[in-house]
Amino acid sequence: MGTINNGAHSVSGFTLIELITVIVILGALTVVVGPRFVSTGAFDERTFYDDVIQAIRYAQAKANGSGCLTQVDFSSSGFTVSVDNDCNSANGMTALDIISPDGYTTGYVERVSAPAGMTFTSTVDPLIFDSLGRAQSSATVVVGANTITVDGATGYVR
Repeated sequence: MGTINNGAHSVSGFTLIELITVIVILGALTVVVGPRFVSTGAFDERTFYDDVIQAIRYAQAKANGSGCLTQVDFSSSGFTVSVDNDCNSANGMTALDIISPDGYTTGYVERVSAPAGMTFTSTVDPLIFDSLGRAQSSATVVVGANTITVDGATGYVR
């Protein structure tokens, strides 16, 4: 900030060069950072990833708590979570949609579809957990740039 000494009193203020410099810096920041605040693609992808990993962990806990086979079934746009209807694994898996734990009366499905343009794949479909919370086989679920790994022997989800 420049100061001009005019004899009896001094006048302070910004010089024209300082004002132009600040405006140029703000303009550059707006061009570089601005689109990141407007674009929600990264946030949508992370939200979907969080929903998928939470559903897998819920399915594992549900299998462990109920003693019934529980599965996460993946599709191109999302997932559903279901439990064995008769809780008798000898009869095979008869899927019954689980009621969502958040109080809704509908089945436990993804809150939103996979964001457009995002890749969503699983090496195992459906991913089934037994009464001890173990996955029937190890699995890798890729959600955009994020990877979820399920250890078959322990059911550990990371």
